Amino acid sequence: MKKILLFAFMLFPVLAQAQSFKYQKTESGFKNYQGQATLTGTFSRNLDPEYLDYMGDDICFEPNQASSVLIPRPKGDERTVWFCFSNFDTAKKTFKLPNNIKKGYCEYKGQATIQIKDYKLFIEETEGFDLTQLVSAKNITPTKAIKCEVQE
Repeated sequence: MKKILLFAFMLFPVLAQAQSFKYQKTESGFKNYQGQATLTGTFSRNLDPEYLDYMGDDICFEPNQASSVLIPRPKGDERTVWFCFSNFDTAKKTFKLPNNIKKGYCEYKGQATIQIKDYKLFIEETEGFDLTQLVSAKNITPTKAIKCEVQE
């Protein structure tokens, strides 16, 4: 019985935080939400020239499965939860991400627990991504360079 109670108390903060974003308005292809959340997952910066030409230089984050439930998603939206940071310079400095990468490598990745605020859910039927503001980060692992995927 004590284990069940302990588990319930451990789960409670996650459930309480699930309602941390409140819808504000829809504008310029985004549903805007106000609020904050703490998430754990993977940050990344893709420096592959082809990717940069197509999508631009961004620092993004993919929360783990447990953290993903904290991100606003309309019913039926089956997309993988990931987003990029609207405050690029803060994210770059926080995660200590360099501006270039050695030949044969395309992306930097690492793990962290982050706090974000205000969430912009991208709703257009075209290429794009959700945006949010990085507030802080902790438990940041050393960044690793990831080799480019070979195109066949």
